[in-house]
Amino acid sequence: MDGKGTTRQEVMLGGLAGICSGYLFKNVSKYAAASAVVGYLVLQGASRSGYIKVNWKKVNETIEDIKEDIVEEVTEIVEDSETLVIENEGQLAATARKLYAALRENAATSGSFTGGFILGVLFA
Repeated sequence: MDGKGTTRQEVMLGGLAGICSGYLFKNVSKYAAASAVVGYLVLQGASRSGYIKVNWKKVNETIEDIKEDIVEEVTEIVEDSETLVIENEGQLAATARKLYAALRENAATSGSFTGGFILGVLFA
């Protein structure tokens, strides 16, 4: 909040928003998981029935290309780890400082939202 509300109002608002968010998260995630499973089963059935033909050669080529790219990236990081740490150190410190300031400024709302979210997920 911007200082216009009392701490009690901030805690109540954060807790209520957390409970609602947790409840919706749990219920929506159930339906999303069920939809993904049903979609997968439909695709498998269509594939086995001959409605869908998968070009496995192209799939394997794409996987190999991605694997080569990942190996190159990891090799660069391992070979030049000093540069990687130095380049990202300032950005990481700045991000941590901003996060700490935001959490300190909104401690009541953030804490009550987190607690409410957990309650919403548990009791949905």
